[in-house]
Amino acid sequence: MQVSEGIGSEAYFLGVSVLAGIFLFFLYDILRILRRLIKHGTFLIGLEDILYWVFVTLTVFLMIYRNNDGMVRGFALGGVLLGMLLYYLLISRFVIKLNVLVFGTILKGIRRVLRVLFSPAKKAGKKIRNFSGKRLKKVWKAVKMGLHKL
Repeated sequence: MQVSEGIGSEAYFLGVSVLAGIFLFFLYDILRILRRLIKHGTFLIGLEDILYWVFVTLTVFLMIYRNNDGMVRGFALGGVLLGMLLYYLLISRFVIKLNVLVFGTILKGIRRVLRVLFSPAKKAGKKIRNFSGKRLKKVWKAVKMGLHKL
């Protein structure tokens, strides 16, 4: 049975919309993984979200422009939302858990190595700080005494 060309192109466009939704939610999962691995302040989280949604807007606009001559169709936006929902319900949880586990373990190893490598420098810095702090206290005391005599 032959499918008409119009229906085939609409089905293709719906498929592209669903794939775009999956891709866009995967990108948001990358942000979520980074937020779990690296501490973020509220300002940085807000900035990341704004940039993400600007990217989503541009991606959906370009998808509609290229595949549908710029005509906004409800099923195109519905396809993006359907792709996001399918990704979220089916695999998002596993992607986040697995990546946080893998990259978290790698980051812990890197932190341990850096801690071992830089511990001598940290100890030396602490000794220098203590020594110079004592000297500065003596100098400050002498300055205060000199000023007091004026």
